[in-house]
Amino acid sequence: MAIENLTGTHHVRGIKPAFADVGKICKRTRDKIEIRRHALKLRFWPTRNPQDDAGKLLDLDWSWIKALSGLKVGELRINDAIGGNDNLRIIFFEGGPIPKGTLPVIWVLRVMQKKRDDFSKHDLTIFKARRLLVLERFYNDHLN
Repeated sequence: MAIENLTGTHHVRGIKPAFADVGKICKRTRDKIEIRRHALKLRFWPTRNPQDDAGKLLDLDWSWIKALSGLKVGELRINDAIGGNDNLRIIFFEGGPIPKGTLPVIWVLRVMQKKRDDFSKHDLTIFKARRLLVLERFYNDHLN
């Protein structure tokens, strides 16, 4: 059995504001761990560079955010009710390997409860700003 089968094809890392988002949504530690468990399923991304706009990843659905096309920002939909919250979304960014890293990194940018079909302009601004934060801090290249 290959190591990749055990560890996945990507690392999954969250940024501090995403942890704060989880704390606002869920108060119980058990619920926070449940959200983390769903986010860690991104380790087993279907391919290193998915070309589809949407797909199935284990038991969760994902899609790229159309308003941010080309920026590799997507949403992972959680169909379970966690801590009394339903329709939860994990907003992520698919980055490359960080310097001295071996696997590409999936960055959790935000965890939120989506209340309508489209993202607001405010939400999109937050996603872009957090993506830029990751690029500047970990990749030193804000042109990607």
